[in-house]
Amino acid sequence: MEVVLVSCDTAGGGIILTGKFGPSCYQPLGSVVTGRGPLAAVQCVPGGELFVGLSVSDEILAVDVASARVIGRVRVGWAPRSMTPVPGTPYLLVANAGSDSLSIVDTQARAEAARTGVGREPGQIAASADGALAVLCERGDGAVAVLDLAPLREGRPHRVAVASRTWLGAHVQPRATAIAGDFALIGAARSDVLSVLAVLDGRIEATVALPVAGACPAGIAVTGEGEYALVTLERAGTLAVVDLLEWTTTRQIPAGAGPRGLTIDPDDRSVYCALTGERSLAVVHLDGVDLSNTDGHPQHEAIRAGSRITAVTLARTHIPDP
Repeated sequence: MEVVLVSCDTAGGGIILTGKFGPSCYQPLGSVVTGRGPLAAVQCVPGGELFVGLSVSDEILAVDVASARVIGRVRVGWAPRSMTPVPGTPYLLVANAGSDSLSIVDTQARAEAARTGVGREPGQIAASADGALAVLCERGDGAVAVLDLAPLREGRPHRVAVASRTWLGAHVQPRATAIAGDFALIGAARSDVLSVLAVLDGRIEATVALPVAGACPAGIAVTGEGEYALVTLERAGTLAVVDLLEWTTTRQIPAGAGPRGLTIDPDDRSVYCALTGERSLAVVHLDGVDLSNTDGHPQHEAIRAGSRITAVTLARTHIPDP
């Protein structure tokens, strides 16, 4: 199965495709012109089409990764900023920052199945592994909403609604989230802690102090084992490592200028991070690295990609064998 790194070149108006043929073996595969403002990309199933959100043209593009061509378009709300697939369903959730709404896209029909109102300026969204709920950062309201996704299992997308809402503060601007088991980590632009949200009852379970004041967390990803989370600190140029059992930061890993979106390849624990200040992707190899302490130094390299990369995801060009 071929692995492809997909980088969203927001300033360049396209996505950059880079083939991965080993832990440190990469080859440019070309690019796809999408139009202005690609902010997010996601592949719902291995070997399936890639969906790219365009914040300026208010639509989602369906892209065939193997042939690097656009094969469909879906109109959604104003300024789509973040997307997440719902496991076990054909649906894709799209947070529309400009229209304060959530679009529910049927990926099989390539059509918007429903749209529901949410809080002001919705941003990053993450769905749980079982597809039961999603966590949405409402940046304009300083809040985090938990969405009940049970109606999607019944084919009733119009019934999706906010189950609970937790206010973090009027001006903290939550902008990054990831779900780990029964908890969600929330990073805010104007806060020096990560909030740990118990998603089932909407309460703040704990807070985790970030190692650098004013670092502005921009992206969060959980390791395949579910033991640690990596948080991009945009102004510090590093990745903070968070122990998900102790709720503490254990170390920082240098990344580069302006790290934002990131993803982790579970097969070899390689971390890929968009560097907005360097026109490249940072690659950090965690295989064999003990994240519980500061011993050792992960291998680090960079891949040239685009003019202003803000997000990165992994895609696969073949359907895996059963």
